Amino acid sequence: MAVFVSGYINDLSAVKDNITLRVRVLRSWTQVIYNKPHVKNLEMILMDENNTKMQATCRMANVSQFKHKLVEGAAVKLERYSLGEIQPKYRMVNNALRLSFLSNTLCEPCTDFTGFMYGFDFRGYKSITDLQMEEDGQFDVIGHVTACQDLDNFDKNGNKGKKKPLTLIDAEGNELNCTLWSVFAQQFNDFLEATVDHGKIMIVVSLAMMKSWDGKMCVQNGYHGTKLFLFNAAQPIEQDEFREVEEYRLRLFSRKDAEPSEKHRNIASVIVGTIIVIQEEEGWWYLGCRKCSKKVVKGERWRCTKCNEIVKGIKSIFRLQVRVQDESGTMSLSLFNDEVQSLTGRSAYQLCEKYGLKSADQQVFPKEITELVGKRLAFKVSIDEYNQKKMLPVFTVLRLSADVDILSALTSSVTPMKEGEATSSKCVGISALDLESQTDETVTPTNVLKSTATSPPAKTSSGKRASDAEPRTECSKTKRQIVDIKMEKNP
Repeated sequence: MAVFVSGYINDLSAVKDNITLRVRVLRSWTQVIYNKPHVKNLEMILMDENNTKMQATCRMANVSQFKHKLVEGAAVKLERYSLGEIQPKYRMVNNALRLSFLSNTLCEPCTDFTGFMYGFDFRGYKSITDLQMEEDGQFDVIGHVTACQDLDNFDKNGNKGKKKPLTLIDAEGNELNCTLWSVFAQQFNDFLEATVDHGKIMIVVSLAMMKSWDGKMCVQNGYHGTKLFLFNAAQPIEQDEFREVEEYRLRLFSRKDAEPSEKHRNIASVIVGTIIVIQEEEGWWYLGCRKCSKKVVKGERWRCTKCNEIVKGIKSIFRLQVRVQDESGTMSLSLFNDEVQSLTGRSAYQLCEKYGLKSADQQVFPKEITELVGKRLAFKVSIDEYNQKKMLPVFTVLRLSADVDILSALTSSVTPMKEGEATSSKCVGISALDLESQTDETVTPTNVLKSTATSPPAKTSSGKRASDAEPRTECSKTKRQIVDIKMEKNP
């Protein structure tokens, strides 16, 4: 008769299963067996008092016997189980063994369990983003949500769902892209709508998985086992089970620059910078509603995501996200239809026709777009409450210009004056990316922006903006000049 001794998960081996385990059920879910839809096993992640984890399975025939004891959060003592090996691609945690429940397995409540409730083991961002290939397994990540896009409904290959792309920053200032899918995307969106202060939202994705996208290593929720925890970190996190999260919160927001300055909100700014990268993962065009230009999705018929009604017509629309750099740093900008068309001299429809693109899933980047890298431009950008509310550090370009005189005037206006140089007002320490309110209500360098810079583009005789009109032939060089931002010469 086997003699059982108390031990931990790390004491287990293929020939040593006489260990009395004290474990907590971290996760449990019902999983259908591939090609056997009638077979539904109970899958689990177990954790001992040393925070060591392993996977466990209760076969369908034994589920009714144990399910009421194996609820998430419960602590149990286990004896008389079997151990098997998990193939690497099926390992969710860093443990090659899987525990299986037998019909005679002893499973009793463990009332004196001393381990953590969740046993978070946060993985560093650099250990993810520095990788060249995806790694199997799942892990925990924590961070400050600094940006998120709107909840997006997707329909790909007949699979419909929701997604929510996020940008996270850790306590060291490293950045990580994270995409939440389906119920996790909806959970985050619901939390966002119920939270007033969006400036300090913290997220814990327990049992996330790695995903390579466009050459960058990102994270997303796993197919099974993932749990999402969201916190308004403007207030202390007092629950004892989240002690490590509170410790991280204190580290994360101890930096002086944790919150954006008030002076950077609700303003229009002009910056001068060079396009250094086109963020291709965001695409360059989409199919939009002719009425409001918002994205349309296809079910039985095309439906507008904003109007929430069947559309009568659709059109190809530019939406390009770029990274712009000047001497002080970099930032992401969104260029929409008119701005991209003024740079390429072609409408989105014409480029799609030229390169045979029929679906918005086809995001092959034409040379007319890729050739924008390296261009130095003046951008008038919107920095408003929407960026703060949606945590969107991707700023919308209102107008842009490649005019040499404008670029020269704007650049000289932010160049620090030399000591002793005659000037009426110095601009010490101000860079092009810090230029704010260089537009309507305050003094501008040589009044560089006329009032027309804030006026909507002229409409065609048909009542449409130029980019909304029917496809035209390629614009002449004169017509392609960007004249939305003009400079008034000094007399």
